[in-house]
Amino acid sequence: MATVINNVAYSWAMIELTAPALTGSANSNPTILEGVTAIKWNKKRNVKLNYGLGGKPVNRGFGNYEPTASITMDYNTQVQLRALAGTLMEIGEFDLVISFANELGTENWTTETVTLKGCMFNEDGFEASQDDTTLTKEFDLNPFDIVISGV
Repeated sequence: MATVINNVAYSWAMIELTAPALTGSANSNPTILEGVTAIKWNKKRNVKLNYGLGGKPVNRGFGNYEPTASITMDYNTQVQLRALAGTLMEIGEFDLVISFANELGTENWTTETVTLKGCMFNEDGFEASQDDTTLTKEFDLNPFDIVISGV
């Protein structure tokens, strides 16, 4: 069951993004990030069964940890970010902090903050189709690590 505070579940409207290296501000949801329409992250570890006599698994071995993340932005946001270095690929590394706003003013509300550490764009591009009312594109963030912490 999802966490519900005062009968309100986490939702898109509560998401706050902070990326001082991109925006020059530690404030949540600065103007330059207003056009973000989606954010994804995932942590994955390679797990492999080790086999012994009789061809049956005897234990597990753990391999590399792989963090992945992506961000979907409208074209206006892309233009603002390109203005920093000419292309998204030249912006360099940045941390992107994802947290949740407490719009209800509840003092004891606990939430989680996810920091996508060492993100960098490895592509720059454009997508548009007939009848689009907003032009968006998803970009890989290539994080170095993903840190989850409670508040």
